[in-house]
Order: sequence, then C-alpha cells, then structure tokens
Amino acid sequence: MSITTAQTDHSQARIQRRTDRRAASIAIATAATFLIALCARQALGLAQDAANFPEGYDAVTAAPESHKVIFENALVRVLEVTMPPPGKTEPMHHHRWPGFFLDWDAGGKSPHIRYHQPGNVVRDIPSTEFPATTGHWSVHWMKPEPMHAIETVEYYSSPNEPAAVRVEIKVKS
Repeated sequence: MSITTAQTDHSQARIQRRTDRRAASIAIATAATFLIALCARQALGLAQDAANFPEGYDAVTAAPESHKVIFENALVRVLEVTMPPPGKTEPMHHHRWPGFFLDWDAGGKSPHIRYHQPGNVVRDIPSTEFPATTGHWSVHWMKPEPMHAIETVEYYSSPNEPAAVRVEIKVKS
C-alpha cells in the first residue's frame, strides 16, 4: 500500500467519523427539541383533555354576567371578570386558553369564595388579610382552567375598585 492510498483511507475514515458525529448531533438535537416542546406544552398548560373543556361552556357563553369580552383578536381575548354577589354562584364554565389575571390590589381582605368543580367537589377558600398595597395591579399566570364555578360567600371591596382583567392567549391545543 502506498503512502497516498494510506492517506486517502485515513482521510475517508476521518470524513466518515465527522459525518457520523454530525448525524448523531442532529438526532440528539431533534430529540431534545421534541422533549423541550413537550415539556413546555405541559408547563404552560397547553395539553388539554376535551372532557374538561366541553362545547357551550366557554366562560363568555356560560357565565356572561361575570365574563365580558372587552377586546378580542386572533391572538388574545381580554375579559372583564367580576365576582357574583355574596350568596350567589356563577354558572359552571371553563377557560380553554392560558393567560394571565390582572387584579387591582386595594389592600384589605380577599373575598371568601367556594370553588366548585364537577362531581360536587367544592374547595372553600377563606378570606385572608393582605398587607395594604393600595394602588397596584397583581398579576397571576393562569393555565387553562377546566369546568368550575365561583360562589361568593363574602366580598370585601371598595365601590371604586375596578373589575379584574383576564388576558387569554389563544394557543392551538
């Protein structure tokens, strides 16, 4: 075997190893991208069970007294959300899309509510005393919210307190 043939064989082996590493890197990157997308979908709450989001129970349709659309386009829907009066329960409904909730923090007590879910599941959420931080918005991330209804037991609010705002991000599920 001549030196030229040995060099050619060595060069071809080096090229093959480089090609194999590149193919392995692409396979690993593809798998990692898939796993990241899957985890992000779960973390953002985009994976939905159709049974938890039945047709006809969207918040605006099923509970129009407490959910009013104030802006909507192909990307977002902005709702004005109000609490039912004390002693009342809003109709069962859901929120299909994730988003964030903006609530005006007037300080003082939070409302005492009961969170109703299908199957007569009721979670009592007593009022709590909040430090006075009057004049600030509090922002909370919300995953898609399956069927539920809010019952107001006691509500402590000032007459000038604005309604809460829910910004729903219209993602494909």
